[in-house]
Amino acid sequence: MLKEVDLAGVYVAPIVVYLLLATPIFLVCRWVLARLGVLAFVWHPALFEIALFGLILAILVPRP
Repeated sequence: MLKEVDLAGVYVAPIVVYLLLATPIFLVCRWVLARLGVLAFVWHPALFEIALFGLILAILVPRP
């Protein structure tokens, strides 16, 4: 598990690092799902994308 991260003298929470790691993975997944046409069958695409991002983030954050 990460501790606080020092960015030019400013300490940021470790969740920021995980958010930055989850973002490109999410963008690739969203692009693939859009190309396959899966998002056309989803009732609420924005809610689906937020849930997908949350799942990716939950996978990346280590368990204690």
